[in-house]
Amino acid sequence: MSFLLLLAISISKAQQADVENDVKKVIITFFEGFHQKDTLLMKYLVSDDIHLQSIIVSPTNENVLSSKNFEDFLISIATIPEEVKFEEKLHSYTISVYGVLATVSTPYTFYLNDIISHCGVNIFQLYLDKNKWKIVSIMDSRQKDNCY
Repeated sequence: MSFLLLLAISISKAQQADVENDVKKVIITFFEGFHQKDTLLMKYLVSDDIHLQSIIVSPTNENVLSSKNFEDFLISIATIPEEVKFEEKLHSYTISVYGVLATVSTPYTFYLNDIISHCGVNIFQLYLDKNKWKIVSIMDSRQKDNCY
C-alpha cells in the first residue's frame, strides 16, 4: 500500500513540475521577445485584457504607482533605437500554480548600454486559456539603489 502512495505522490510532483516549467517557458519566451523587440511574440503570450503597473520606489518612501497601456508599452519597445542596448536580467523564478492561475516572481536588474539603470521585482499573473498559459498582469517595482 505504501508503494502505491509513494508512486501517486511522485507522479503528482512530476505533473506539478511540468506545469511550473510550462509557466516558466511563457516568461522566458516573453523576455526573448522583449530583448529582440518582437512585439508580435510578446502580444501572443498575453491576454487581450492585460494590465501593466509599475511602482517607482523612492528613497523617501514616497513610492509612485503607475499604469501603462500594453499597446503603448509595445510601441515603446519597438521604437528603441538600434544603437541602444538593453537587457533585463532575471535572477530567479518563484512560481506558484493554483489550478488555472499562476503567479511568477522574478527579481531583475535592468541594463541600458551595459550600465545598471535600475532593479526590482517583476510579478506576473497568468491563467490557463484553452491549454495555453497567458499573461494577464505584469507588475514591477523599480529602484535605483541596492541593485546587483
